[in-house]
Amino acid sequence: MAEATAQEKTEPPTLKKREDARKSGQVAFSREVTSAALLGMFSLYFLVAGEFTIGQMKRFWKSAFEQIAATEFTAEQSGRLFIDTITAVMPMVAGLFALAIVVGLVASLLQVGIMINALKFRSERINPLNGLKRIFSAQGLAELFKSLFKMTVIGYVTYASYQEEILPLLTLSRLPPEGIVMFNFRLVGTMFGRVALALIILAVFDYLFQRWNLDQRLKMTRQELKEEMKQTEGDPQLRARVRQIQREISRSRMMENVPKADVVVTNPSHYAVALLYDREAMTAPRLVAKGADFIAQRIREVALENDVTLVENPFVARELYHNVEVGQEIPDDFFRAVAEILAFVYRLQGKTVAPSA
Repeated sequence: MAEATAQEKTEPPTLKKREDARKSGQVAFSREVTSAALLGMFSLYFLVAGEFTIGQMKRFWKSAFEQIAATEFTAEQSGRLFIDTITAVMPMVAGLFALAIVVGLVASLLQVGIMINALKFRSERINPLNGLKRIFSAQGLAELFKSLFKMTVIGYVTYASYQEEILPLLTLSRLPPEGIVMFNFRLVGTMFGRVALALIILAVFDYLFQRWNLDQRLKMTRQELKEEMKQTEGDPQLRARVRQIQREISRSRMMENVPKADVVVTNPSHYAVALLYDREAMTAPRLVAKGADFIAQRIREVALENDVTLVENPFVARELYHNVEVGQEIPDDFFRAVAEILAFVYRLQGKTVAPSA
């Protein structure tokens, strides 16, 4: 039972898991966002730039037919006219496609940012078994729903636009050629705009679904989470051992200061703090070592081995242990009590130098 729980993907993906997935091209990406942006761009083009495009083509064809009427139309002129037509049309077509590429790239970049590695070939994409899994997965059902939605929207918009424009269509024969073209530009632009608005709604839901689906695919088992923690932070046992070694080194250095201390204040057995005072170098006595229980016992042993005076004062020992770190000078609150202890020690040792209380 515990093994089954460990294999279930119940944990949310970590930042490292997301970064690794992004490097391999697994990102939340909705093609509907790009489709809606492109349709919106084409709609604006047909509605805004249609008149300019028609004007450009009208001037070109007027000039071309005037040249044909002025001279005898030969095969050479036919070829030249074809080349001139391509030359006139290509900049507009190229500009439209360039704009479409820019809009598509911007729509993609807004979703996933810059991802060059997303273009890498991945063999699993051509695996038929993986293809079947995608078809019958939540992603496949979502794609089916989107396809049905788009077919319904496009069909409805086409029908509604036809019903709306049926009367103007009957009067097209009364318009000049450029008027007919302009009418078609406006009709196509309107249809593209309506479909784009519908796709924007679909794109929002699809993008949110893609993010949710990606999170589901990137979920981790507890075992995977533990393995990742080992890789990123190291083995917990190794980290504990390192911390133990660091404590031992710090403790060893602290013990080296005990023989230099003027006094060791005890609790008498639970706490021990070693104090040093150099009137010329310090403004107040300094705590050079401290410990509880076993470490306190070891401090007392080192003090006795090096003839450092032991003074039993439970209150001072306990308060200094809890409130002062090794290497710090004692606070003003404890100065008077420590001064009295040092004065007592100095009298025992026949010294006269002590901090004034």
